[in-house]
Amino acid sequence: MTPIITRFAPSPTGNLHIGSARTALINFILSKQNTSSKFYIRIEDTDKERSKKEFIDNILEGLNWLGINWDKEIQVQSQRIKRHQEIAYKLLENKCAYKCICSEDKLKQKRELIKKNKQLSKKICTDCKDNIKVQELSKDFVIRIKIPDEGEINIEDKIQGKIKIMNKELDEFIILRRDNTPTYMLSVVVDDNDLGVNYIIRGDDHLNNAFRQYYIYKYLNWFVPKYAHIPLIHGEDGSKLSKRHGAVNVLDFKKNGYLSEAIINNLILLGWSPGNENELINIDEIIKKFNINNLSKSSSIFSYKKLNFFNNHYLRNEKNISKFIQYCKINQKLNKFFNINEEKIKIIFQVYKKDLNNLSEILNFVDPYFNVNFKYDQNEKFSEEFNILINEFFKILLKIENWNRDNIQQNISNFLKAKNIKFPIIGKPLRFLLTNNYNGPSISDIFNILGKKDSIDRLNQYIEKV
Repeated sequence: MTPIITRFAPSPTGNLHIGSARTALINFILSKQNTSSKFYIRIEDTDKERSKKEFIDNILEGLNWLGINWDKEIQVQSQRIKRHQEIAYKLLENKCAYKCICSEDKLKQKRELIKKNKQLSKKICTDCKDNIKVQELSKDFVIRIKIPDEGEINIEDKIQGKIKIMNKELDEFIILRRDNTPTYMLSVVVDDNDLGVNYIIRGDDHLNNAFRQYYIYKYLNWFVPKYAHIPLIHGEDGSKLSKRHGAVNVLDFKKNGYLSEAIINNLILLGWSPGNENELINIDEIIKKFNINNLSKSSSIFSYKKLNFFNNHYLRNEKNISKFIQYCKINQKLNKFFNINEEKIKIIFQVYKKDLNNLSEILNFVDPYFNVNFKYDQNEKFSEEFNILINEFFKILLKIENWNRDNIQQNISNFLKAKNIKFPIIGKPLRFLLTNNYNGPSISDIFNILGKKDSIDRLNQYIEKV
C-alpha cells in the first residue's frame, strides 16, 4: 500500500472551529491506517493583519486535546516566502505565467461583463499577456498564471466523484502580488509539493481551487495529489455552523466539560457510519473501520443533543473520574471545592454523572453540599405524620457508626418496613431539609455526600423547632 501523506493547514485568523477539527481528524485517521503514512500541520499565516499567535496556540492546543498528533515539525507558510517567489518567477520564466498591470477599474469592468454573460471567458486580463512592454517591466506588476481557454480539466474526487470544468470557466489568478508577496493559491501548491503531500482532504468550499491549482502542478511537472473535498457542517436549522448555534471553538467544548472522546465520536459520524447499529465508537475502532469512500457528499448536521448523548456515555465510564479531576483543576469554583474536600466532590460526581450532559453542569448541584451556613427554607411546612416520624428516624441515624450509602439505605428500608409506610412520606421532606429541593438523588446518596456530622446538623435545625 502506497503511504498516504496528508496535511491540515489552518489559517490562524481565528480559533479552531469544530468543522476544521473534523477535517483534521479525517486526515489524521487516514494517516494512521498505514504505518508508513504521515500527517503534517501547516500554519497558513500569510494574512499578516489577521493572523495572531493566540490563534496558533488555540489551534495546536485544540488538536492536542483531541489527540490529533502530527509528524515532523510544523510547516509555517510565512517562513517560506522566498521559495514561493522562486516558483512564481520560474513559472514566469517558462512562459507559464505573465506580468499584469491592469488597474482595478479596468478589472472591475471586465468582471461586470462576465457577470452579465457578455464575456464567455473568465479571464479578466486580456491585454497584458501579449504586450511586450508590459512583459519587460522590472517593477509595479503582478504575476498571473496562464490558463488556456480551450479544453477541460477532469478531477476524480474521492467524495464528490468525477467532476469536469471547462478551462474558459477558470480565471488567470494572481500568484505574486505587486509587493512581491505570494498569494494563497500559489503558496498552498508549493508547500504541499515540498511536504510530499499526495492526498488533500479539505472542505468542499475549496473544490474550485483544485481546478485552478491544477495548472501550477502541470507546468512544474509536479505530482498532482488525490483529492477528497468534505461537505461543510451545518447547524440544525440547515445553515452553516456558527456561534449562533452554540460553541464552535473546540477549546470552548473542553471548557464546558465535554470529553475529547465524545467530540471525536460525534464528528466522525457526520456523514459516515461504521456499519452497525451501535454509534459508540472509539478512535482505535474508527482507524480500523473508516473508509473515506463511504463518506457522504451531502452536508451533515451537527447535533448538540447527539453530542450530549455521547458525552454522557463517556462521563459514566469509571476510568473517566480522572477526567473529572482534571476538569476540577481548570475550573476555579470546582478547584476551590476540590481543595476543601476532594472525597466529597468525587462522590458528588459519581452520584450525578448519569444526569450530566457535560462536566460544567455539575456546578448546578455542588453548592448545597459545600454550604457551611446552610439553612433550610422555614416557609416550607410538612405533615404532622412526618413530624412524628422524623424524631424516631433521627435517633436511628445517630446510632449509625459505619456511615456509607449501603448501610444508610439499609437503615432507611428497615425503618419504612417497621413503620409500614411508603418512602415519599419521609423521603421527600428529608430531601428538602438537606438540600432545599424536593428533586435530586436518593436520600442515602445525599446523606453519604454530606457525611454524618453535616447531615445531623441540618436535620437538627428542623427537629429543634418541631
